[in-house]
Parts: sequence; C-alpha cells; structure tokens
Amino acid sequence: MQTALEAFSSDNSLDFAVHHAGVALEHLLKAYLCSLHPALVADTSHFPSLLHAVGLGDRSGVLASRTKTIGLKDAFGHVRKLLKPKITVSDTTFEPVFAARNGVAHAGIHDAEEARKVLATCIRIAAPVLVELNIEPEDYWDPYLELVDQLANEHATERRVTFETKIARARRAFHQRFDGLFPEDRARAMATFSAASAILGGDHVEQIDCPACEGRGWLRGFTGLSWHGEADMDNTPPLVVFYPDSFDCAVCGLELQTDELKLAGLPEGQYLDKGHWPS
Repeated sequence: MQTALEAFSSDNSLDFAVHHAGVALEHLLKAYLCSLHPALVADTSHFPSLLHAVGLGDRSGVLASRTKTIGLKDAFGHVRKLLKPKITVSDTTFEPVFAARNGVAHAGIHDAEEARKVLATCIRIAAPVLVELNIEPEDYWDPYLELVDQLANEHATERRVTFETKIARARRAFHQRFDGLFPEDRARAMATFSAASAILGGDHVEQIDCPACEGRGWLRGFTGLSWHGEADMDNTPPLVVFYPDSFDCAVCGLELQTDELKLAGLPEGQYLDKGHWPS
C-alpha cells in the first residue's frame, strides 16, 4: 500500500496508485481470511487448490505455485460479511476500486478523477482489517500516516489533502537523499542544502526549521509598516513587519504557498526589529 501512496504523492503516477492500492487491498483481505483458514481464499472450482488449502497438497498433483484463489471482489465480500459492521463500505462504493484496479491491469486506463476516492475507500476497508491482524497503523502506513488520515477523512478539503501530499513527498525525498550517509557526511550535506536559496522572490527571507524534514528552509514574503497607538500623538515609531507568502526547502524539496503556511504551522508575520511574531 505504501507503493500506492508513493505513486499518488508523486502527482503523475495515478494509474500506479490505484493499481497498487487494489492489489495491496486484495492481499490484505486474503491475509485476514487465511488467518482464519486458508481454504477461505481457495478457488472452490479448482479442487487441487482446495487440497493445498486443507493441508493435502501432496495429493493434489499440482505445485503450490499453481493454486488458484478468489479475486478481489470475492475477498471483499467475504471479509465484509465476517467483519460487519466494522466495514461499512457498500458494494456501490467499492465498485470504483475494482474498476480502477482492473482498468489499469487489463486495459492500461483508469479515471484519474477517481484516484483519491479509490485510495480513500481502500483505506477505509483496510483500517478494521489491520486491527484484526494486530498490525499497527504506523507500521503499515508510515511514512504516509498523515496523508492516510486526510484521505480517509470524508470532510477533508482538497487543499488539505494536497498539503499532506506535499509533506509526504518531501519526507520521502529527504530519506532517499540522506539515509545511509555517515553522520558527518549527512550533517555536511544538509548544511550545504540548507544554505541554498534556490527559489528567489519577495523582498525579505527568514531561515527556519522545515516542517517536513530535519533541514532548514527559507520563508519568503514582503514587508510593511505597522503603528502601535496613535503615532502622531505619542511619536511611536512604526514597526517593520514581515509577511511570509511562501516557503521552500532545498534539503527535501518542499514548496509551500500562501495558506499552506498556516497548515504547516509556520509563522504568518514577524516584527523584524523585535524578533518575534505578532499575535
């Protein structure tokens, strides 16, 4: 399933996202059925497969690698009956998952508009199955846990999902780039990237910790003047305020714009001469 989320977060691999999500879900559903009894996944029309499932494979005349099992749709139907009411996904809601997986596998096409919905449905089905198999969500979904939460949330906005997709993509890029380096080399490389100012723009920049990785990126924006009190009456000098409108991190490649800064918990304004952020 992580392969599906990796493809989804790459922005240009939605066909792989829905295909891998469907395959991963099928394997997860079958794993649960097998945990009850292997015969539950055997193709009942293929007697040698049933023999293997009940421990009589030596009498089947067929190699275990040639056994036949039920498909995704049957696996979903069986598990839904066994875990009702924990699985609330209906046949109608499930159909796009089956159609997308088959569309890519057999025809190389799928409805790109359905990708998010397909992943969300797979996540909703997988969640109770993971509980039954005693698999921790962090172990199954990491490093895409936050993205999974937003995809599964029916009330999540497209902007929030897009934001979490960016964060997941940046974290993956960070680990691909720096995992495996010796500590000294890692620190030196990160410092070099953190010092880089790859994206120009705005009339002021501030370097801050990146919300997606261990590096430091650049908060960019414009400045303005702010008065406290009546400047004409008490001669209070104006304060220079920095208003960020974008963030970029050369360490992991994260780029955020406007309201995405708030979603990341980044500052929305700073008094430059006071060194703190205005409330």
